[in-house]
Amino acid sequence: LITTDDEKYVQKVANEVLSHIRKAAQSTKQLDTRDCAVLAALNFCDDRNKALKKNKDYVEKADKIIQQTNDLNRLCKEYREKLTEAMNDNTRLINNNKELEKRLAVLGHEVSQLKEKLESVEKSKEKAESEKNSVTMEKKTSDAKNNTTEQ
Repeated sequence: LITTDDEKYVQKVANEVLSHIRKAAQSTKQLDTRDCAVLAALNFCDDRNKALKKNKDYVEKADKIIQQTNDLNRLCKEYREKLTEAMNDNTRLINNNKELEKRLAVLGHEVSQLKEKLESVEKSKEKAESEKNSVTMEKKTSDAKNNTTEQ
């Protein structure tokens, strides 16, 4: 074996190959060492091909997972942007609501003042009408006295 790997690794690979050759020799007594080596090589190639297929399947699954992750990250970003926008709208609405509440409080105070003024004006009007009625009554009484005296 021509390699730059360390000696322990090369010895491990050699022992594995010998183990497979011995298994092949034990399974069938009719094969010579060369045929057992070929059978072991076929088994290694079969195992390698199956491993490559599995690896390809894993890579495809990983690619799908990566694509799904990218899609989910994109959706998360979109939802995060929508959430930020909704939070900004909410903050704006809260501020607008506070302003409206302040304006409502001012208008409520103005309404109270106007009610007080209206009540005052109505009392003054009633007082003026009452005084007018009193003056009218006095005049009528006076006119009646004058008429009675003249007769």
